[in-house]
Amino acid sequence: MLGQSDIAHYLLSLGLVKSRDVVEEDLTILDASRRNSVFLATTRAGPTYVVKQGSARTASTVAHEAAVLGALAGVLPGLIPTVVHHEPDLARLVLATPPGARDWGDRRAPRTLPRIPARVLARALAALHRLAPTAVEPQPPGTDLMWGLSLPEPPYALLLDRSTGAQELIARIQGSEALCRRLDEIRDATVESALVHGDLRWENCLAFAPGGPPRRTRLLLVDWEFAGPGAPGYDVGTVLSECVRAWVESIPILDSHNPMRFAGLAARPLQRMRPAMLAFWETYAAGNPDRPSVERVTDLTAVRLLQSAVERAQFLTRPSAHVAALVQVAENMLRRPEAAAGLLGLRG
Repeated sequence: MLGQSDIAHYLLSLGLVKSRDVVEEDLTILDASRRNSVFLATTRAGPTYVVKQGSARTASTVAHEAAVLGALAGVLPGLIPTVVHHEPDLARLVLATPPGARDWGDRRAPRTLPRIPARVLARALAALHRLAPTAVEPQPPGTDLMWGLSLPEPPYALLLDRSTGAQELIARIQGSEALCRRLDEIRDATVESALVHGDLRWENCLAFAPGGPPRRTRLLLVDWEFAGPGAPGYDVGTVLSECVRAWVESIPILDSHNPMRFAGLAARPLQRMRPAMLAFWETYAAGNPDRPSVERVTDLTAVRLLQSAVERAQFLTRPSAHVAALVQVAENMLRRPEAAAGLLGLRG
């Protein structure tokens, strides 16, 4: 597997960068690894090259992403990265993205989600969901996008690599009979009726400026490893859950027994995000006649919040107050669907 010091030579061998870029130190290489080994190579004038390498456990999803991007290249032009090189035997994929792109999770991003990017994402998502779920091959075996629905009785594979903090949080969720009952009801009602992205966190939404103007008004969706047949409401709910998560994580928690006590002091107030959330939902609904119901979307928003809580607890020895607050908000949403729609500012 290539390390950070190998990337420049590798891109030179592919003819993607010039020797002058390396000699003059114009080439910058950043390590953006998470689930896979990922390096970002940028120059002042050219595109950003993403070198993604899968491990033995993730090789199948890297290959799947390459196949998905190939199948969608002519269907979603301008919305997905360009595959410039793929080595299946090495689980290595090289993608090109526009220069200057910045993900929505970047710390320099606006404190609230603006309406224009929200509408751009909604139109892209509606276009994706109008495609037949058979437009690409199904996800690799064992892929479970909505694994939060299995938290009442999680499979062994879900618990295998969880930290003590994540395991404690899962035990807390299992301790709520009402929450587990609602998760079972949602699981029984799940229908995989569309082609979905499967992981629409803010980190996977890149904003960039077309042609040179400073305003980043265009959008690129990245990280298509989990794309395939799924529930469209989960994609929509993931986008909305990111707004709720950003709100919860910006609340100063001074009382661990009542983490939402000072919600009114949030640095990212939810009421300032609601206009963009409503713009996103209304634009998506207008572009997708087969859209899921508001109730379905709010349910899956809550499921994604639970998954976010478990993901964040993975780095902790015990659940933090913010992680507990995410679970509390999700449970409240599932207990009171009508109030949940009001919390998100959605209308049917």
